[in-house]
Amino acid sequence: MASPETPSNDKAQIIEEENNNKMDDKTAKILTACVLIANLIAVVSLVLAFVGVARNSSNEYYITTSGSSSSGDEETQTVKGYNVDVVNAVCQLAGKNCVLVWDVYENCWTSVPGQRSRGGVGLMARWYDACVGWTNTYDRARTLSFSDDFEKPVDLALWVKPGGTIPNWPSLANAKLGFLDGWLTDQHCLNQYSDIFSVNGAFISVRPWNNDHPEFELFWQAPENRCVRGGLGMMVQKDQFELLTWWNAAFQRLTATSQYEDICQRLETAHGDLPGLSAEYVCV
Repeated sequence: MASPETPSNDKAQIIEEENNNKMDDKTAKILTACVLIANLIAVVSLVLAFVGVARNSSNEYYITTSGSSSSGDEETQTVKGYNVDVVNAVCQLAGKNCVLVWDVYENCWTSVPGQRSRGGVGLMARWYDACVGWTNTYDRARTLSFSDDFEKPVDLALWVKPGGTIPNWPSLANAKLGFLDGWLTDQHCLNQYSDIFSVNGAFISVRPWNNDHPEFELFWQAPENRCVRGGLGMMVQKDQFELLTWWNAAFQRLTATSQYEDICQRLETAHGDLPGLSAEYVCV
């Protein structure tokens, strides 16, 4: 006879089966939760894909004009500049409905001191299809793709206050140097010139038009731009093959027309309040 403390074989088997059933129920709940999450992700992906397809099927593209050759017009409450003129002309030639969106630089490309720059949340999260007027750099090309150049690359230089200097030049040690968030001239770009001066900082990128600004004085100009792969163009995610294809073809058609010549000739008169906009430094 079995002792009161020891269950019979039948009872032991029943207890074991109950425990197994409990484990099976727990596993089933986990699997059900995983399936529900997977289905939710699939639905969200389908919705996003549908939105993208619907937009492109209607030839509609959202393009932000946070690049260098455009600005907001307070009087007309619109964006204007060389980039805007080119986008409007190219999209018209290609038969596309391009919607211009104004946004800050950092949402296209952003940087953190001491770290590698990265794609901005606006472009990476597909708030828009492209950022216009961005320089094709080695850093950016590792993350994003670029159209053919439609604007010449910027010149790189060090600028100081009138009468100012950089102590211990060509060493930049302990010098206070400024650079702008998202611009191509960060500390990694500066490292490309270590054979010319001792690097310990970063500098800003400006066009030769700053010679006309009394608050700046040219101190040193780079003999060549070592930080770029090309000029300025459309910056998009790597999967935007279709957009780049029609854009490049339409821009090539535009450059062969009198319309592009007119855009370039009118730069200083139409957008003279935007410093640096002259055909010599902008048009390709």
